[in-house]
Amino acid sequence: MPLRRFLTAYYAYVFLIDFMLGYAIYAVWFEVSGLGVWEIALLFAIWAGIAAAFEVPSGALSDRFDRRWLLVAAPVIKAGTFLLWVFAESSFAWFALGFGMWSFAMALVSGSKEALLYEHLDAAGRADDYDRALGADRAAAELSVGLAILIGAIVGHFSLEATLWLTLPPLALSAIVACWLPDLRRGRSEGDAPRTGYFGHFANAFAEFKREPDLRFLTLYLMFGTVFGVIEEFDPLYFLALGLPIWSFGVIGGIVIGAKAWANLAAHRFAGFSPASWLFPLIGGIMLTLSGVGHSPWMLVPLVIAYLVTAPATILAEARFQSAVGDESRATTTSAMIFFYCVTGIAMCLAFGAIAELAGVIPAYGWSGVYLTGFAIWAWSRARRGQSATRALESRAEL
Repeated sequence: MPLRRFLTAYYAYVFLIDFMLGYAIYAVWFEVSGLGVWEIALLFAIWAGIAAAFEVPSGALSDRFDRRWLLVAAPVIKAGTFLLWVFAESSFAWFALGFGMWSFAMALVSGSKEALLYEHLDAAGRADDYDRALGADRAAAELSVGLAILIGAIVGHFSLEATLWLTLPPLALSAIVACWLPDLRRGRSEGDAPRTGYFGHFANAFAEFKREPDLRFLTLYLMFGTVFGVIEEFDPLYFLALGLPIWSFGVIGGIVIGAKAWANLAAHRFAGFSPASWLFPLIGGIMLTLSGVGHSPWMLVPLVIAYLVTAPATILAEARFQSAVGDESRATTTSAMIFFYCVTGIAMCLAFGAIAELAGVIPAYGWSGVYLTGFAIWAWSRARRGQSATRALESRAEL
């Protein structure tokens, strides 16, 4: 399959599986259903916990079987989440079960998708372009979510329930598009095909982490720099706390996500700029702290800057991670990194929820900025020892 045709289908899949109008209102849906901020934070923690539990087993499934069919199944399972929520009324258990389905679907995609993209680029002799392709992947996802939030907020202004129902068609379409994402390993001759059994991929991943110090460092970097992956779920509550109407969430969310998409596309330009690994989080931490010191809509400005400036470092860290991973158990090793990311996310969700319950949502954003500033200091200390998450990929440095 020509690389250009694969990438067209790949980016279409990335866009469609995240084009969920329910993104705009599901936190509000929980709140109007009678849940408090702490209960909502607990749901997010359950979401991350179930995702973590499924992450590595699903990665091994991806390495053992055809990645394409996991990508077909994921959006179908994800659609079940929103069907459950429509009928959940005020049941915490039903909301949690919906998040369980969503988590399982996420686990099927994560690891599988990145491995598939890297393998197609590698087969075309373009593995060095993985950071650029990954940036486009994240940009497609951000633009999808931004557009979904924009439309979903408008629909949600009139009917929150209709927003959940309209989430289903794009997910069905993404399952169809996934049929055009072939797993190149399936085309190998029997003698060249990987012979590792299901549980052997676990051993391979463990051995890689033990052997490669870069994998351990990058995993720590992505784990502890994950604060934006947590707080973005609370953004609708932040907007509410600022006194903004629901219809405006789409416009604001679109601005935030548009900024992140642009930053993701530009991330490859910072490859080799070693200070970015600590400088970008430092600026982001300061801006995030400022977003938590007042109740004015102008606090959105430092929040957008924080999202914008921190995105490239994450993309480059993920790209460096893929360059350091061996091929045979690529999805399992990637999923192991995401597992640790999810575990850290659980702790951050609970901490954020506790602070928001005691002090309010807006101050919780400020304290998140203080944390991110501390993370930047840690990243600076590691950069002084020669470990930077944003230095150039080894293969590119040799060119």
